[in-house]
Amino acid sequence: MKIGIFGFGAVGSALYSELNEYKDLYILVDENRLNKYKSNPIIINDKEYNPNYVTKGIMDIIIVCVKNYNLESSLKDIGRFVDNNTIILPLLNGIRSHDILSNYFKNNTILYGVINIEANKVNNKCITSKIINLQYGYEYNYEYKYPLNELKEIFDRYNVNNNIYENLKRRIWMKWALNIGINQISALLNYTYKDMSNPLIIELLDNIFDEVFLVSKEYNIGLLDSDIKELKESIRNFNSNRVTSLTIDFYNNDLNELDEFGYTLLKLAKEKNISVPVNETLYRLTKSLDMKRKRQAK
Repeated sequence: MKIGIFGFGAVGSALYSELNEYKDLYILVDENRLNKYKSNPIIINDKEYNPNYVTKGIMDIIIVCVKNYNLESSLKDIGRFVDNNTIILPLLNGIRSHDILSNYFKNNTILYGVINIEANKVNNKCITSKIINLQYGYEYNYEYKYPLNELKEIFDRYNVNNNIYENLKRRIWMKWALNIGINQISALLNYTYKDMSNPLIIELLDNIFDEVFLVSKEYNIGLLDSDIKELKESIRNFNSNRVTSLTIDFYNNDLNELDEFGYTLLKLAKEKNISVPVNETLYRLTKSLDMKRKRQAK
């Protein structure tokens, strides 16, 4: 099975570092990126790697790891590695990537996917934890269809922490809720993951998750009380001194995924006339900081 990773940022680098011994693993690039990567080798956790970069060739599986703001502009480039049998697995933050890919690649199977990891990449250097949980599958997975067993065998062989849940869309919304909270708070306050264990921040995150839960009910996502409880428990165990990717993008004045988190939730809530005052306040504060930093950078 030929597996291609499209997007060699923090997530793509972290995934590659755990799968790099798999013989049919490829980093999918164009000529410009090929020259860039070859002249400036990737270093992950202080170890230099030499991936198998390819600019052409059809893949069996493409794992998409770009940032949300680059997804639509990347569709044509992804298409160079796709035929009607290619299966695409997005591992983006947010809840829109599956629909965007499905609308473009109408003849292909688009899986649902989400990854839990602490990873930061600056230039050619990536610092990453081990993947906490790589989740993938169809929307519903009461029985496994191709290529789930094949992917699981590969991930298990290389000790990638992975799970196939019965309801993947629900798991994606859980990760999105987590990102809405910790990414915006981290960027706003320049806080580390460990800082999230402050009791006042935990209380704020609890309120954020409760509002996402209300919105999810109106869209029939199926989030359960136990899912929100799992999220609330997870933040109490944060102990890393790293910051979120949104925070790094903020303070480097780079493009960022802020609107994929707060704004998207506010838009969905407005369409259903749901009040989400905690999230609205958080987004306004974080967005205003983002706008101020961008003005100062000019």
